[in-house]
Amino acid sequence: MDPAYKLSIGGHVFDGRDDQYLPATAAQLDQFPGLTVTVHDTILGVDGVAMRFTEHGASVRDDGRVAAWRGITVFRLAGERLSHGWAEEDYFARKRQLKSGLPDAVAAPALAPWDQPVLPPDPATEAIVRDWLPGMLRAAAVEPVLVDGPDFAALVEIDTLTISHMFTAGPRAAAHVESHGRYAGGFVDIDRALIGEPVILRLAAIFDVADGTVSRAQVSGDRLGLHRHLLALQRERKG
Repeated sequence: MDPAYKLSIGGHVFDGRDDQYLPATAAQLDQFPGLTVTVHDTILGVDGVAMRFTEHGASVRDDGRVAAWRGITVFRLAGERLSHGWAEEDYFARKRQLKSGLPDAVAAPALAPWDQPVLPPDPATEAIVRDWLPGMLRAAAVEPVLVDGPDFAALVEIDTLTISHMFTAGPRAAAHVESHGRYAGGFVDIDRALIGEPVILRLAAIFDVADGTVSRAQVSGDRLGLHRHLLALQRERKG
């Protein structure tokens, strides 16, 4: 990890490995002393690395209640070091589990996830993914990386997508995107009068390309950040 490493997550940037990233990591370990990361999928490329994972542990702030929350991180490489990570984790699901005391299951780990070959970038893969992205949330190939609650298509009607970062490795790709659009009404505790409000949903995804199209898209998103934004807007309008 480069000393200048940055992590972008949920609209926040932790700028600097030692100054901001490591203290934030230590704070999470203070809350979850036995925190475990189970890796389910990886992409190893010349230009980047990506992984789909589940973090799980017992929270000392919540009477030892256990939670398991899923996510995807996309890393840019500078030489042999990680220089910038873009992550989206399902803290919305973590909040639910810590409140209920009912943890979600952890899926099976990938076999030897870090021992696969490192693949070069492929411009054809990138072009296919870029063309496919605008309709991503309603595509049959999408596998939302979440458990319970509204999926991403129920939350946002996308107008435009901004790609924060993308890399390819052979027939696979990973990207972080900001989806700008209108709230679609998926949260049960948010006033339906807010449907149509401008919102941003940040997403991280791993793509598989076959036969000229995206055959699989594993997508993780910042549901909690969107929910908090809408709650604040709801309170503001109610005075």
